[in-house]
Amino acid sequence: MHSKIIDPHVHFFNLNEGCYNWLKGDNPPSWPNLETIKKPIAPDDLIKNCPFELAALVHIEAGFDNQQPIRELKWLNKHLANQQFRAVSFAKIDSDPVEFKKAINNLKHPSLVGIRDITEGEDSSRLLHPYTLENLAYLAEQALHFEAQFELENTLISERVAHYAQQLPHLKLVVNHAGLPQQLVLWQKGISKLAHNKNVYIKYSGFELLSLNRQQQQVCFDFIVQQFGQTRVMFASNFPVCQIQQSYSELWHSHFSLCKSNDLWQQLSYSNALSFYLF
Repeated sequence: MHSKIIDPHVHFFNLNEGCYNWLKGDNPPSWPNLETIKKPIAPDDLIKNCPFELAALVHIEAGFDNQQPIRELKWLNKHLANQQFRAVSFAKIDSDPVEFKKAINNLKHPSLVGIRDITEGEDSSRLLHPYTLENLAYLAEQALHFEAQFELENTLISERVAHYAQQLPHLKLVVNHAGLPQQLVLWQKGISKLAHNKNVYIKYSGFELLSLNRQQQQVCFDFIVQQFGQTRVMFASNFPVCQIQQSYSELWHSHFSLCKSNDLWQQLSYSNALSFYLF
């Protein structure tokens, strides 16, 4: 068994220094174990709680300061000083292209590899905005990728994102949290649309946010691997949010149990993230 892993979707919080309006405001998520999720944790603690060798990780923007997202990158430099990591920051994907370019240029940082802008639910309409294609093209020019987070069962949006991938073959795009499957028939259509594009990858994560049982999750996993193949799928934790359902250790054991071969496990837990995030 290959024991070395890379976790490509982790969030670290510092509620004393950062804004985190979505977490600290008047309307925080109604998640169980919310206080555990808010609890500050050092990377060494995460390594100790990992049942495999956590060789590297990718920090995904967590709302430290969406007005000045460079602050989060600078904080990560201190917090993850002894850990090999890459960072995905925030920029509004449908903003005016002039403003978007300024925002990206203000994020110049050695750890930066990509941008995430959450477009779930009604916010998914922002992916239809005329500016979005131009901004994605600029990311590709800057050798940055885009982390897409929306419901793949939304056929209109899935088709548009697939179109962007076709129009911009040099853009790397990764779908977060397995495309948030709920209506599995529609979700499968979205998966098939996006998987056709070789520059689109997907993370298997985020199922603590969904209502699918273990058998349904296995169906999702098998379909994702069938459509994307072994080289464009990545296991990820979504720590600390995964603690809604299970510990960090339990989650990685769960991921391991999905694999029918050591080769598949090594690809999804290590090799694919290694090449995608440029470690």
